Amino acid sequence: ALALVAVVALFVLRNSPVFAITSIEFEPTEHVSAEDVQNLAAVPEGSTLLNVDTGAIEESLRKNPWIASASFSRAFPNTLRITVEEQRPAALVLMSSGSIAWYLGESGCWIEPTKVEAAEGQSVDDAALAIAEGQGCLLVTDVPSTDETLDAVRRFQEGFSEDFSSQVACYSAPSVENVSCVLKSGVEVALGAPTDISEKEEIVRGYLDQSDGHVVRINVRVPSNPAYREIDSPNVQPGEGVSTTGE
Repeated sequence: ALALVAVVALFVLRNSPVFAITSIEFEPTEHVSAEDVQNLAAVPEGSTLLNVDTGAIEESLRKNPWIASASFSRAFPNTLRITVEEQRPAALVLMSSGSIAWYLGESGCWIEPTKVEAAEGQSVDDAALAIAEGQGCLLVTDVPSTDETLDAVRRFQEGFSEDFSSQVACYSAPSVENVSCVLKSGVEVALGAPTDISEKEEIVRGYLDQSDGHVVRINVRVPSNPAYREIDSPNVQPGEGVSTTGE
């Protein structure tokens, strides 16, 4: 009898207007505003803190591509608190035409476009690099409207050792066979197609170790016939890791 009473009481409380949701609290994140959450949450009329379907709300919230997940807490009697975890961009992809770049999520999905506005005397590539660095993600430039080139970049980034990957400031990928990167030291590396990746890394490291900071470009497109270019000057300084145009 007591158990039955408890079940009935719980049912009554779940649907009681005393606990009806009348407000939603949300702390805006970098890319998600309170207005975004209010519009997407769409809490059904009559929902209470005890019967609200948080799974359905999270599914609705994830229509915003920046939202990776959502968690909920209840402030009785009437407030639902929502916390979202933003999707972390893995790369900022600058297309080969124009000044529009897209954020690419770690899951491989496109998040949203952003316009790259270069300051006076600044290239679009350099402006995009500054944005990518601010977001803590990789820059990939010269990308045509195809996913194959991005897959080639991913294969290089995953095929390199963790230490070497961390030295890459940006990639240029006009085609699958013509991938290059610029290291944070300013050295440009022509990588070619995403094959023999470990061998290419080993060759690059060898040139960097023996060059005493004078090498400016390394070509390992064909690992059996690598090449490099260096500046014969005692005044060579470390580069800034900015992107450059290919030859």
